[in-house]
Amino acid sequence: MNTHSIDEFVFNTSVRETTTEKVSVPHKELSKDSDDDDEKRTPLNITTKKYYESNAGDGTIATDHHLQGTQLWLTLASCFITLFVSALDQTIVVTIFSTVGNEFNAFDRIDWLTSGYLLPMCVLSPTYGKISIAFGRKSTLIAGISVFEIGSIISALATSMDMLIAGRVVQGLGAGCIATLISIIVTESVPISYRSYSLSMLAIAYAFASVAGPFIGGAFTTHVTWRWNFYLNLPTGGISLLILIFSYHPPKIRGRFIDNVKKIDYLGNILLILGLVLFLLGLTFGGSSFAWFSAPVLICLIFGVFFIVAFAFENFFVSKSPIFYKEFFQIPQILFSGLSGFFNYAFFLGNITYLTVYFQIILNHSAFQSGIDLLPLIISVTIAAFINGVLIKKTRFVKPYYILSGVFGAIGGGLLLMLGRETPFHKRMGYLIAMGCSVGLQIQSTIISCQLKAPNDLTGSLILVTTWANFSRFLGGTMGIILATVIFQASSTSSITKIIEALPYETKKQFANISAQAFLSSPKEIQKLPVDVQQQIFDKLMEAIHNTFIFGLASASTGLVCSIFATNKRIPKDEDILHKGDETEALVPSSEA
Repeated sequence: MNTHSIDEFVFNTSVRETTTEKVSVPHKELSKDSDDDDEKRTPLNITTKKYYESNAGDGTIATDHHLQGTQLWLTLASCFITLFVSALDQTIVVTIFSTVGNEFNAFDRIDWLTSGYLLPMCVLSPTYGKISIAFGRKSTLIAGISVFEIGSIISALATSMDMLIAGRVVQGLGAGCIATLISIIVTESVPISYRSYSLSMLAIAYAFASVAGPFIGGAFTTHVTWRWNFYLNLPTGGISLLILIFSYHPPKIRGRFIDNVKKIDYLGNILLILGLVLFLLGLTFGGSSFAWFSAPVLICLIFGVFFIVAFAFENFFVSKSPIFYKEFFQIPQILFSGLSGFFNYAFFLGNITYLTVYFQIILNHSAFQSGIDLLPLIISVTIAAFINGVLIKKTRFVKPYYILSGVFGAIGGGLLLMLGRETPFHKRMGYLIAMGCSVGLQIQSTIISCQLKAPNDLTGSLILVTTWANFSRFLGGTMGIILATVIFQASSTSSITKIIEALPYETKKQFANISAQAFLSSPKEIQKLPVDVQQQIFDKLMEAIHNTFIFGLASASTGLVCSIFATNKRIPKDEDILHKGDETEALVPSSEA
């Protein structure tokens, strides 16, 4: 039996029957009679040959979660608003760096306003997939939104940099839950033949918010106060929470509380979280807070790798309830789709961060104006995501648009290298379009490509493969920002220091108390220098920004190569899919029937 061949029709995971209506499909299910919660395969008898997806393992079947009519639209609206708000906070803070750095006299720690949000968001996202199976999608998402709102209040009321960073960490804890659960809910709410539409909505919300963050943040920071960047989350998050509570009514999970608790691999989660946090901290500290070969950096990197390896062993060879099935890494289409999402988002978020730096520092645009500068990117992302959803639905192909996303990414990464200090407006705007098209075509392609190859005989594979796709993107985006920052600081800090050191003594002593980090974060500080020195610094900063764009181009090109290995399968026709109401009692695992 070849479960994973490229040309195999999606739902055939056992013997192909042509003369009878009833087929028996192996289904991996938790044994209710086992004290140690061992997993075993029991027959799942299907009286249809239609395409179906794996059940979650919480006592419900996949079609139970399909929504229709007003309930569907209200649920999707709530998901859109919630994801938009949480994604907005990934980039909205780049416009307040200078302001809060001055207010709290803490320029040396402003990078943690981004890292403090992305780290918990990234490292905890796999955990939320399992929690949603154990305790239900709705209750898990409500908890995530509540935590995010608490973090927003802490950030808005911050009286020190430490308090603001703490608020951002709490926000990140909630944002990881939001992003993961919304992808799961949108996936389960509609059959796969219509999923490109709902995922396009999420792609638009996520990408639009990521790009609009500097625009909205700049407006608040320039015309009101930076604190409104966080106050904004309270009414919008509250509205989406109310809509979710009153409109989304998924089937109730079954089983005893203690049995559901056992479905979570606590050791695996701890090992993964420790490994990722230490490794990412090592990358964050290296070259900025500590030298690369200093003890703190080496300890973080070495122990980070150790815990990640320990997680892999525990997850794939020991755990009875793994976070990621080993089949995901044995099926190349799933593995490389996740890797493509990883590199595409490293390219996207890394470039977004330093495009904002380019507009604000090199061109001396206000925070609000830099948001306007990014409008071509916002518009192209939105249009590409919408068109991609329609094309996937109409043609039932995913791979061509996936590869096209990679091509646009490589082209967009190359075009950004043509930006300079004197690049005219129309060229600056045109260079952003290819990058926007790449991102708009990517999100739904990654998720659907993984879902098409998810083994439907493995309980929870639909949810866990969706979690894998999102985790890959989050990790890629986090590493993209961290590595781009490392490259930028390594390229610029020493250059600025040398330029300042070369100044005459009387001039140099005026800037003795201003760090290189302050110059990197505030154009106003650079403008206090003599004109000829300003030009030298801007030239070095432009070189540093180009270096981050080279990293983005390398990431986009690697993502293009990975996209070539995406599945060739077409999405099944709507009439070939098992819909709500089509199932019979034989759909229940035979041990429970």
